[in-house]
Amino acid sequence: MTTVLAAVVAALVVVRVAWWVLTRPQRGVLLLAALVPFDGLLLVVPGGGALGPWKEGLTLAVLAATLVAPASARGERARPLPSWGYAVVGYGTLGLVAAALAADLVGLWGLKVGYFYLVLPVVLWRCPFTARDRDRLVTVLMATGAITALVGLGQQVVGAERLAGLGYEYNTTIRTAGGLLRAFSTFTQPFSFGLFVMLVLLVCLPVALSDPRRTRNLAFLAASPLLVVGMATSVVRGAFLGLAAGLLVLAVWRYRSLAHALGPAVVGLFFLPPAVVAAFASSTSLGQRTSGWSVVLERILGAPWGNSVGYTGAGAEKAVEEGADPSQVLTLGGELYLPDNQYVKSALELGVVGLWLLLVVGASVVVAGRRVARTAAAQGRTADRALAEGITASVVGAAAAGLVSTYLEIFPLDVYFWLLLGVVLCLDRPAPPSTGRLSLSGPAEAASRPTSASSSAH
Repeated sequence: MTTVLAAVVAALVVVRVAWWVLTRPQRGVLLLAALVPFDGLLLVVPGGGALGPWKEGLTLAVLAATLVAPASARGERARPLPSWGYAVVGYGTLGLVAAALAADLVGLWGLKVGYFYLVLPVVLWRCPFTARDRDRLVTVLMATGAITALVGLGQQVVGAERLAGLGYEYNTTIRTAGGLLRAFSTFTQPFSFGLFVMLVLLVCLPVALSDPRRTRNLAFLAASPLLVVGMATSVVRGAFLGLAAGLLVLAVWRYRSLAHALGPAVVGLFFLPPAVVAAFASSTSLGQRTSGWSVVLERILGAPWGNSVGYTGAGAEKAVEEGADPSQVLTLGGELYLPDNQYVKSALELGVVGLWLLLVVGASVVVAGRRVARTAAAQGRTADRALAEGITASVVGAAAAGLVSTYLEIFPLDVYFWLLLGVVLCLDRPAPPSTGRLSLSGPAEAASRPTSASSSAH
């Protein structure tokens, strides 16, 4: 009887959530953004493996909802694609064509791992966020960043043995560096945790600094040293490389903001355990990353038009696990090659055209973000300006982190990368005439913003 009641309650909840998303797909995007940082908890939840595809299911459901959503949930009828949007379309189309030509398990998994969340900009182009949606997204990022940082620090106290007792596995989720446990928080690996906190800091610091009197923003600024220390315990060098690059961009635009933003980072460095410093200073990781590069370079030069998606990295690993022939993927010394470099991976899989398109996507979004920030500043849209700056800084941070990681196939960084590009896509439109100064520095102002002026994704 109890089981039946629980099933009925669960069914009612699903129906209610489905209707909630159907009438306004933007809610589904916000729900996805709020939940993906905690997907790693399924590793220790009984039966959690069966729930693994929930994020893909939710994403497809939200995409389908945009086709039937009421007019009130959709933006203007004529929403021309900005020039940089064509680079994104080209990059996604090339991946899709490469997977179709492969017509095998490797291509399928390569497409799923590397390109699935490109549908999010499509969702947000059809049903853009309002100013309130954007404000809620920032709140989601601030809250999840703080929570995951606290959990990561707590794992240092709990220790590896107790985490293993909960069900986490050594050498996959539980990793060490110089004898120090690499915190993974609520994620499946330390890499996801460190890079996620990096993204949260870069996106949210400009927003918080634009209105430090708001309670939410003040709390985030106060907690930012905690986020930096939590990020450090993951021992992910790419996260610090990306954070430094993103803060440099903010320095060029907003010197005062950078001065405040660097404060928490500098303070956090004093709290780093000696083991963390030793792990970051180790040259072993660099040696592992660069080993075999001569062979990889030969593969790139030998196939300038690429070898199909899923040829390397996580997509190849998953395809082999599912029964694909190992000869279809790149191996070095009999082991699957994991490039640890987004640009090397793109060149191997999509060739020079794919690498060029990826670079064009990054560069054009940075240019568009800067332009959007200037326009928002001229129109008095303080929060939009800060958000555009933060997103642009996060793209620069992702580009820097991509030098030492396959950033776009690390979940949930791939989700947020394409989602944030959807935000820029929606912001990259002229606002309607206004009779007064617009400023989104608080929830009340967010509610009062005209939908057509503030539609933006994420």
